[in-house]
Amino acid sequence: MSPHLVPSVWGEVVEEIGDMRRNSRVVILAVLLGLVTLLVALAATPTKPVFAIYLDFVPPDVLTAGEILYPPYSVASGIVTLSINLDDVGQIQNVEVLRDIPSLTDPAVRAVKSWTFAPGKLEGKPVASSLNVSVVFNPGNLQTHDLTLALLQPTPPPNPPGYLPPEIAAASYANYPTNSVATGTVVLDLTIGKSGEIKKLFPIRPVPSLTSAAISAVKRWTINAATFNGKAITSKLIIAFVFRPPTVTTP
Repeated sequence: MSPHLVPSVWGEVVEEIGDMRRNSRVVILAVLLGLVTLLVALAATPTKPVFAIYLDFVPPDVLTAGEILYPPYSVASGIVTLSINLDDVGQIQNVEVLRDIPSLTDPAVRAVKSWTFAPGKLEGKPVASSLNVSVVFNPGNLQTHDLTLALLQPTPPPNPPGYLPPEIAAASYANYPTNSVATGTVVLDLTIGKSGEIKKLFPIRPVPSLTSAAISAVKRWTINAATFNGKAITSKLIIAFVFRPPTVTTP
């Protein structure tokens, strides 16, 4: 190689190295700018609270249920609705009256206080919770099957906070079976789905010849689903039918 060419070649090499360094700086700056843009975008993206995504509530349930007496001298009929407030081991703390019928509410309250319950569970752990029990005092001499629902009375919010139990929107009486002389209380344990449908129905306290009439009546009802933190959930609803036969007369 000619001695005169060495400076020229060396100059080209130096210039190329300089270009590579400048290009490297540009690439590094571009990468850094991209990372900063990504971090800013992530910081600006709203995130939901953890409880709104993962919090899981299983409502309480009834374990055993006993007889509810139809007052012998009462001429009243209809539906009494109670909110049973339980502690985290299923013991009754108090009973709130949501629908009241004079002469019928007290027998319903006295009776349910002897029942036993399982508490609700929040994230798998037992918690204080509320369960609605509706008691239908079903007369034997029906003038109509329509059952008028009184407005729910204002009471303290149910437990846990954010839970709204299922609500009966429309109801009807049960037909008293032909040729039956039975009396007593049929207690039905309903599992209500997220759309308000009856997913399961179990007679926790059956009465021969009366249970099927109670079940047939409940299947005609309209029920609004329970919600927790604004989201529809599967829940429990307890319905009791207290039957009075047509042969019983009241003064």
